[in-house]
Amino acid sequence: MHRLLQTDRELQLWRVSVGGPAWISWTLTLIWPRHAKRCPVLLSPDACWPHVLGNDAVSATLQQETALAWFNRTELAFDNDTAQREGPVFEHWPHLSSGCLAVWAWGLQCCVDALRQIDDGRMSGIAVAGHSRGGKAALLATALDDRIDAVIAHNSGTAGAASLAITPPSAESLSQLASQFPHWLGPDTQQAAVREHLMAIDAPRFLLEHIAPRGVCLLQASDDLWANPEGTRHMAEVLGPHWQGHPRRLQWHERTGGHAMTAADWQKAAHFVREVLG
Repeated sequence: MHRLLQTDRELQLWRVSVGGPAWISWTLTLIWPRHAKRCPVLLSPDACWPHVLGNDAVSATLQQETALAWFNRTELAFDNDTAQREGPVFEHWPHLSSGCLAVWAWGLQCCVDALRQIDDGRMSGIAVAGHSRGGKAALLATALDDRIDAVIAHNSGTAGAASLAITPPSAESLSQLASQFPHWLGPDTQQAAVREHLMAIDAPRFLLEHIAPRGVCLLQASDDLWANPEGTRHMAEVLGPHWQGHPRRLQWHERTGGHAMTAADWQKAAHFVREVLG
């Protein structure tokens, strides 16, 4: 672990390793607000996008007295133009029947393991946040791991927070996702019958219902039509009964301004984490 103290923050660099001997490892960066005795940690897998996870994210979270942690999910499974399931995890488990989204979700779970091991008493809870495909992975990780106390999904669209029952012509369909980004999903989704079943049961709704009553914050741009804002809005509306008695733990915020995660989005995410986890 490398540690650097500054006036308002404490920077730590950790190495997360899996296996004995380790067959994969990656860097987990963790920034604590310097003078907070106890605070939540917001974890992101999106270090592969510096324009998403930069000074805006750090400033927003520290201002809310929340720690920020991040790692590069593409060190586990690649996300390149070949659209093939490639990377260290697939090399180690060549017969793995999952796609990159599941691998990235697993990476989030491994980082949760690490955060719990290195906690020195300051951590009051863990939330995860992801943008676009990172948001899809964050939702999946939260549904699978009840140690994650809250999730923020930003413009996560199809296979994320958007309902498959509400897919306008301007939004990405599940078939288009499976065709253009087949490596994100399991191989079974190449079958039309499987996709039809997922749409019939509105699979993302079941995923989100499983998270209740933990924290869920859906951030969406109304003009990011490909990410299906209408479907995300519908999902937020139908999920309400599952958070009965805990209404502030389910939030949905919409803005204009396109697909990118902005400083205002990070401010909403950090405020949500502080409000829900204290």
